[in-house]
Amino acid sequence: MQTQFHNNALRLVFPGDILSTNVAELRVALLGHLGAYPMAGGVIADLGLSNLIDSQGLNLLVALFRECERRQVTFRVENPVPDIQRLFTALKLAERFGLTPAPTPVLAAT
Repeated sequence: MQTQFHNNALRLVFPGDILSTNVAELRVALLGHLGAYPMAGGVIADLGLSNLIDSQGLNLLVALFRECERRQVTFRVENPVPDIQRLFTALKLAERFGLTPAPTPVLAAT
């Protein structure tokens, strides 16, 4: 997992899909990165390289969100593919994850 610390925010770039087969490894990495940057005022989970998230992967992201709440730091998700964005919206997580719905196109009157 790649990390970047910029403007008081810790960006965690997930290396690919977040599945039951790699959740344990990702959890250790996440905790290590959070411990290495206790001064971070925010955490950004960058999912740009993730195409799939299963139930255990979703639980990992929710746990990360809750850990950020516990530490009183902001949390948001960035760059989800459309399928993952729809999943977060359907599960009512989009707002908690800092994702705003895509604007509804305005049709011009004819």
